[in-house]
Amino acid sequence: MGKGYENFKLAIYCTAGCLNSSLEQIAQEMDFFEKHLKVSKVYIENHRGDVSLSRERLMELKSFFEARGIQTAGGITPTLGEAYRPGYSRLFGGICYTEEASRAKFQEAVENAAAVFDEVIFDDFFFTNCGCDDCLARKGDRSWEEFRLELMTEVSENLIMKPARAVNPNSKMIIKFPNWNEAYQATGYNTEKQPVIFDGIYTGTETRDPAISQQHIPRYASYSLLRWMENLKPGSNGGGWFDSLDCTYIDYYLEQAYLTVFGKAKELTLFCYSLLKDSLYIPPLGFQLDKLDPLAGRLGQPLGVLVYEPHHAKGEDHLYDYLGMLGIPMEPTPQFPNSESGGAPLLLTADAARDSEVLERMKLYLKAGGQIIMTSGFIEKLQGKGIEEFTTLRVTGKKLDVSRFAVDTSICTFDEFTRSAETITYPVLEYSTNGTWQSIVALEGQNNIPVLMYDNYSKGKVYTLVIPDNVDELRKLPVPVVTKIREICTSGMIPSYSLQGSGGAGWFAYDNDTFVVENFSVLPEKWNLNVRAGYQLETLSGRPQARKSSVLEDGSSQYEIKIYPSSFAAFRIQPV
Repeated sequence: MGKGYENFKLAIYCTAGCLNSSLEQIAQEMDFFEKHLKVSKVYIENHRGDVSLSRERLMELKSFFEARGIQTAGGITPTLGEAYRPGYSRLFGGICYTEEASRAKFQEAVENAAAVFDEVIFDDFFFTNCGCDDCLARKGDRSWEEFRLELMTEVSENLIMKPARAVNPNSKMIIKFPNWNEAYQATGYNTEKQPVIFDGIYTGTETRDPAISQQHIPRYASYSLLRWMENLKPGSNGGGWFDSLDCTYIDYYLEQAYLTVFGKAKELTLFCYSLLKDSLYIPPLGFQLDKLDPLAGRLGQPLGVLVYEPHHAKGEDHLYDYLGMLGIPMEPTPQFPNSESGGAPLLLTADAARDSEVLERMKLYLKAGGQIIMTSGFIEKLQGKGIEEFTTLRVTGKKLDVSRFAVDTSICTFDEFTRSAETITYPVLEYSTNGTWQSIVALEGQNNIPVLMYDNYSKGKVYTLVIPDNVDELRKLPVPVVTKIREICTSGMIPSYSLQGSGGAGWFAYDNDTFVVENFSVLPEKWNLNVRAGYQLETLSGRPQARKSSVLEDGSSQYEIKIYPSSFAAFRIQPV
């Protein structure tokens, strides 16, 4: 085996049913993986549903992989078969943690794993969706959210950490959080308490094909959720985990790897062994990882619009991911940032209204000279509750289909008019003329409605971005509109260069003047990069058709970059 990748580890997750063949057969299958990949580690699962492996078999597999120079860890998928909690339906075999027999079986799986491995990861079925009579009785008058958050916290302590430590004092228990972060609280994933209880966390970065998958997870989430988890418990996020399920195109599978690396994951885990052995996904993945490895070492720390996403928040589902696919770098965080946030603007979606103190926090942030971008959903959540302090905008409940837009005003009329190729349905917000000012409006007949507005507050500025009814329609916005939104969202954050052009891009920016542009579109796309005077563009990775197209009046240089679908290019801005 090779020495592995230099800037991240690569692991393969093996379910309890993956390795049920002879060691000779497994050796042949591993030869295929290692022909194309530099595998550092395998997770060997000892329990899933009705399948449980004995300690003896776990030890045999552990010895086999370690003899090949591959690190081993344990894994558990917390599901049980139909013999448990009979008479009640359970989605995906989710465990009922109010039934003693189910609790005992799960604890047994934990003890078996901890007895063999010093590290054990829990696959993202560590939740409960049981609605049996016992669960109903114990819930009482509480919401399902309150009941399940409390229950799964208790399970984490009493069925995992205490039994594991009793069997193996050196054991490390890792909780893998799934990709559906805005629904965690509904089934008991507790991002406030579980990261403190567990020894480490892990991130699901599988986004697959959102057009056909039952999980409506935008592709940008492979990056953004990893960043939120990094900010949740800095230094404790083990890595990102993705799979090949529902990946209509090989490019969609590979893209999960790209974005996981761009998010600075320390480890990439491939799910799962049986799906990928002798698979057409593996050779191209190995080819791309060989290119991503040296690039990962050249990228600095991620920069982005600070997105305040509190614990247990919900409201505008994955909105920041759709904005991220307009070529706006995002940095989600569960903490409201302080006023010394390095110049990055702050985005507040409806999710931020979960925080009962958010309006007071806004005042302090703005008085310190900060810039806030609110969404129409945030205003709607807090209308009549104090949002009137910051803007005259009001939700009306009306809708309007639009295709014409106007950008900026010098005095009265707008500076630029443009069209979208298709109509977009927008909510209509009313405002007080000259109390709130327009940056972008949509026009229909002799009427116009707000798209991007702003208000001044103390030393700061508050923008309001109105979101279409179907958030995916953001990608239909014309180039001047997208460019203006991107300009506002990144104002003051990246002084050395700026990105201009259409949506359908992922712009991943870093604090050492390196950046990556990914094309999410199905067609080749072009973007312009404006580089300030005295600096030039250097290509780090990829084969874009980049050319210096002009020098502007202020001495800055403009480069045109062409990127093909589902491809990326990396650059650095450096002195001339």
